[in-house]
This record gives sequence, C-alpha cells and structure tokens, in this order.
Amino acid sequence: MKWSAAARALVLIATAIGVWAIFGHDAAVDRALAQRTQPARPRPSGVVMAPWRTWQPGTPATAVSTTGKTYYVSPKGSDSNSGLSLATAFATPQKAASVVQAGDTVLIAAGLYRGGINMTNYASGTAGKPITFGSLGDGPVVIDGSTPVTGWTPVSGSVWQATASFTPIAVVVNNVPLKQVTSQSAVTSGSGNWYRSGKTIVADFGSSTPSTADIVVPNSDGAQTVVYFYGNNYLTFNGLTVRGSGAAGIWGYGSNITVSNCDLEFNGKAGVNFMAMQGNANANNQVLYSRVHDNVLLNWPRGNNGFASAGGGWSGGLAFSESLNAVARGNVVYDNGGEGIISYGSGGGATTGGTLFEQNVAFDNWSVNMYFDNQPNDIARQNILFDHPMDTSTWLKPPSAGYPWNQLYKFSVCLMIADEQGSSGGTGGYAHLANTRIYDNLIVGCRIGIRDYSEGLLASAQHGLKNTLIANNTIILPVHPLPPGSSTYTAGIQLQDNGGNNANSRIVNNLIVGFTRDEPVIWSMRRGPLAGIDFSHNVYYNPATPRTLWMGNSFVDKLDLAGWQARLQGDVASRFENPMLAGWSRIAAGDAAAGLDYRDAEPAPGSPLKGSAAALTAQFSSNLAGKPRRGRWDIGAF
Repeated sequence: MKWSAAARALVLIATAIGVWAIFGHDAAVDRALAQRTQPARPRPSGVVMAPWRTWQPGTPATAVSTTGKTYYVSPKGSDSNSGLSLATAFATPQKAASVVQAGDTVLIAAGLYRGGINMTNYASGTAGKPITFGSLGDGPVVIDGSTPVTGWTPVSGSVWQATASFTPIAVVVNNVPLKQVTSQSAVTSGSGNWYRSGKTIVADFGSSTPSTADIVVPNSDGAQTVVYFYGNNYLTFNGLTVRGSGAAGIWGYGSNITVSNCDLEFNGKAGVNFMAMQGNANANNQVLYSRVHDNVLLNWPRGNNGFASAGGGWSGGLAFSESLNAVARGNVVYDNGGEGIISYGSGGGATTGGTLFEQNVAFDNWSVNMYFDNQPNDIARQNILFDHPMDTSTWLKPPSAGYPWNQLYKFSVCLMIADEQGSSGGTGGYAHLANTRIYDNLIVGCRIGIRDYSEGLLASAQHGLKNTLIANNTIILPVHPLPPGSSTYTAGIQLQDNGGNNANSRIVNNLIVGFTRDEPVIWSMRRGPLAGIDFSHNVYYNPATPRTLWMGNSFVDKLDLAGWQARLQGDVASRFENPMLAGWSRIAAGDAAAGLDYRDAEPAPGSPLKGSAAALTAQFSSNLAGKPRRGRWDIGAF
C-alpha cells in the first residue's frame, strides 16, 4: 500500500515500522506462524502523520515565565547557584522543585539527569499561574530514574555480565528492550536477550559495548517514580523524556496537571498514571501530544510474571485512575505491556468520568489499545487503533501445547468498555459505565475491534450498555485466519449477554469488515433480541461468508443478515454489502510490503456507504479527519 505525503493523508506509521501492514498478515508471516516461529518486526519509532496533530520527534522549547520567576537547570550547573540564569543554573531539576512557587517556570537544558522531580511538600501552581518544568529546547532532556549498572565484564562475543546493586526487571540497550529469557544459555551474540540470576545480569549488547551503549535498567521497586506529586495542583511538564522507573514515569495525586510533548518510555509500570487521593477524584488532568511506549516492562516479554494465565494485574501505558474530566489528545501509544490508554475506577463516592480520548494513535499494546472501565460519560472519538500481526518473538515462551495462543492472543482488543468489579470503589454499586460515546474511530487488525466486558459477579450482575452510542466507526478485522493452535476467536464488535441491563443504546452507521469464515462482524453472546440496543444503518461485509453475524456462547449460531435481523427483531436498515473502499484491493490482499495510506479505508465513488447513514447531528457532526458531515452522511468513520 502506497504511503501518501499529501497534506490530507495522513496516517503514516513511518518507515521504521517497516514491511508490516496495518491491515493484515503477509504470506511470509503466515508461514512463519505455522512453523511456530515468527521474525521480530522492526521496532517502530512512533513517528506518525495523521489528519490531526500528534506527537512528533524533537524537543520543543518551553517559554519563559510571564507570571513568576524563570529558573534554569543544566548539566554544567550547581545546586548552590541561584538558578536564575543559564550561567547560574542549578544542576538538578529536584533543586528547582524545592524553590519554585506558583507561576514559576523551570527551563532544563539538554542532558541526562539521574534521579527525578519529587514535588511532595513543595508548592502547587494556581489557576493561571501553573508551575512548569520544561525543556530549554537545545536537545533532549532525559530524566532517568534508573540506577547505573557498572563493572561490566565480557562473557563471549557481544555478551557481557555485571552485578547490579538492586534487583533488575528489564534491560534496555540503545532504546531497545532486550528480551528476558529463563536460561543463560539463550543469551548469545546477536540474540537480543538478557538473563537474570539474583542481581547478576547477562546481556547481549549486539553491535555496542557497555561503554558506548545507552543503558536503562529499571529496578524492582514498585513504589519508585521518576516524576512524583502528592496533593500538588496546576503543574505542567513539557518536552521531557521520563524513563527508567521501577514503577511509573510520571505518577501522582493532584489536579490540573498537564503532560505535553513528552516521551514516556522504559518504565516498569505506567508511563503516566494519575491517581485519586482520599476519595477525591483527580480532575482536569491532560496528556497531550506525547509518546508513550515500552512501559509496563514488568509484563514484558509478554507472559512474564504469570499475567498470561492469571489475567490482569498490569498498568496502562497512559492511565487515568478515578479521574474527572481527563483528556488524552494527540498521543502516540504503543508496545506497552498492558493497556495502551485507560480511564478506570469510580472511586469511593467521588464524582468521576467525563474522560475524553481523541485524536490518538494507539497500537500493539498487549491487552487493549484503549479502555474505559467503570466510569460514566467517557468519549472516544477520532482515534486510530490497530494491531500488527502477533509477534511471538515478544512472548516469554514460544506457543506450544502448554502455552497456547488463547493465553496471550486473547488480549488483543482495540477498544474495550467494561465494568470491572475491582475498579468500582465498592460504593454506589459495582457498575458505573454509562453514557459512553464511541465514534469516528478507525479500528484495524485487532482480534476484537470493540468489546463489551464485565468482570466479577457483582459487576457483571449490574453491567450493561446504558445510554451508549457506538457510531460511524470503521472496523477492519485481520485479513488472514488465526494461526494454527489458536483456540480463541475474532469479532468486529463483541457483545456480552447483559440480561436486561442494556438501555437506550445505539450501534449505528458502522462499517465492519471481516475476511475469513471465522471472523464475525458482530458476535452477540445472547441468543435473540437485545433489548435496550438499537442497531441501524450499519454495513457488514465478509467476502468469505455471508454467515458473519453470530449469536450464542457455548453453542453459536452463525447467521446471515436476514437470519440476524429475524433473530434480533431489528437492524432492518443495515446491509450486507461490499463497501467499495478506495483501497479495497490492497486491503483485501493484506499486502504488507509497503504500509498503509489510511484513505484506503475511505469509501470510493459509488460506494454504498455514501449518503446512506442516519444523521446524528445531536451527538456529533464531523468525521475521522475532523471534516464536517453535511447533508446525507456516509457510513463509517469518513
């Protein structure tokens, strides 16, 4: 698929992603999977061109303060200086944290800073006078929470050994996390592996040596955070790289916190995690135009720490816990060992929800790329969510009879909405998901496009789709069948049997495309009518079979559209029809040789999608690219 550099083009998951298509597998990958091996895909850079602004490489300059003092930090500085000019700069951001007041700005010169920024017991900003920590703009500002590992000695070839002063959880060499293995014999030259025995590390440095490599080794301290705030409000962090924490990169308890143009990477848990304090939700926190990748290293390689079989227990790369009116916009979030972007938790009686996730690109996060859990009034709009074909080289163990596909691949979901009992706060019921709106999203290549889910007996008894709108999304399932040994399934939209709990919800104007006989465009676990959900004006298509609408759980009825409509007693305005997308031949071929132009998923002239949607102007009036919908709407995200 040919990339376009035209101004309106716009999803480019750049050449660093290499030969992998967003829309499916290629034949070589299928053959490799069949042999239980798979070549590692080239690591993405996260560089994205989109129809809206996203994170871009580079270090933006932060403006000097207009409401207070401007302090400076430099590797050439001293903490005994005044910090009020670059010539008299502090040496550490922490020294600046100890002196700033509301309205002050800290400009940090390029360099590597060990330690972090801990605002506990220090000042807060105020409305109109935030405290800002930002890059000076002369190069990368790296805030690294990891403890350097020294005393490396050669083992053989490119393999080196050292003993740390702490228990390591990961080894990152030149921005690439090495794969932890269970036997030292698996650490050989060129393997990209590392092994731990106690505090002793054996690692393959490839073409580098410990003296020349950029090395990050997070420790097992689950309470560590590189940037931390506790009860501080109105803080801004701009243009910083935050890495190497045993726990989260930026983590804390406060409101009106803004993280912008930052790079959050190689942390043991979340890249960013906003928490609630003493029953009060954190409010109005934002993460804007940042890159969040390769976090949750406690759960990498995939299957580490038993999460594959136990389920749950991980962080999100970008997490809002018990939040009110949170915003994630323009972020690129990928290769995190848990969820990508998540908002969760109803909090002990606190008012939460109102999260807005818009214009983000999230891909290849292990369990879910985007997740709303146990909160009301959340919105996901104009996002691009996708997964590349599963790369088993990122698994702790290769797939086998004792380590089957359904243990790991089952987590590959693009967007999930749920009530998990553990995130309910135990107050006012166990299911707070309601008034959720999901529209104008492009969802590609995930095992499940949109999933309805609940967990725990009490939460499941109360969970349902309540005042939920799922509209004008384009969902394209993987092109090729699941690999041999897989005992799981795919689905465009998967709906639980929520009993009588669904209410006033709509699934309308969506395009859902599957490609194999075992890829239902919709799978309802309930056999029969779905009271409380109105289906309308959707287009379904699967060239392999018309029986692509499924009902049932243990015993599944595979229905064509007429059978689905009769059983559902509704959805009469929807159609099973070739959508005639602009790049249909490339999409259907799964040609992974040259990438994707997202306009391939736009309706071509004469497409049945054009002008055949229901108008939803009361809810929204633009498409994926932010262009206004006028007159007769098109089905799908465009």
